[in-house]
Amino acid sequence: TGCSKPLEPGMQFCPQCGKVVSGSAADVEYKEEQKKINSIIRESRRNWLIFLLTIYAIPVIIAALIVLFDASSTASAVWSSTEFQDWLASHHYNYTQNDIQNYITYAGYLALASGICAAISLVFVCLRKQWLIAVIACFAAAIFCFWSIFGIIIGFLVAWMIMGSKDLFEDGSEIVN
Repeated sequence: TGCSKPLEPGMQFCPQCGKVVSGSAADVEYKEEQKKINSIIRESRRNWLIFLLTIYAIPVIIAALIVLFDASSTASAVWSSTEFQDWLASHHYNYTQNDIQNYITYAGYLALASGICAAISLVFVCLRKQWLIAVIACFAAAIFCFWSIFGIIIGFLVAWMIMGSKDLFEDGSEIVN
C-alpha cells in the first residue's frame, strides 16, 4: 500500500519501499511488539506520576502535621527573634504573637489540605480508577499550595501529566495490554 508495487504471495516486506505487508506475519509481530512497547511507556508514565505524587504528598502531610502540633512554639520562637521584631518595627506592623501563631496555623492547614489532595490523586493513579478525580485532586493540591510558587508550578505540571494520561485509567480510554 506504500508504493503500489505488485507483491508476490507470502512476502513480508515490500522490496521497493520496505514497508511491512499488511496482514503478513511480520505485520502481526510488529503490532504485538508495538503493544508491548506502548504498555512499557504507559507503565513508565504511571510510575513517574506515582513517584512525583508520593514525594510531594507524604512530606507535606508530615510537615503540616508538625507545624499544626507545634504552631505555638514556632510562633514563640519567631516572636522572640530580634530580627523579626526589627522587621516589624521597620515596616510599622502591629502584629501580635497570636497573629503569628494564627498565620502559622493557617499555613499548616493549607499545606495539610494540599498534601491530602495530592494523596487522593496518588491513590486514584495507583488504583487506575477515577481519572477525573485524580486530575481535580491534583489541581486542588496545587491551588492549596498558593503560598509556594514552586508548589504551584509542580502541582499544575503533575495535574497536566495526569490529564494527558487518561489511557492509564480503567475508566478512561481502552487499555491495550
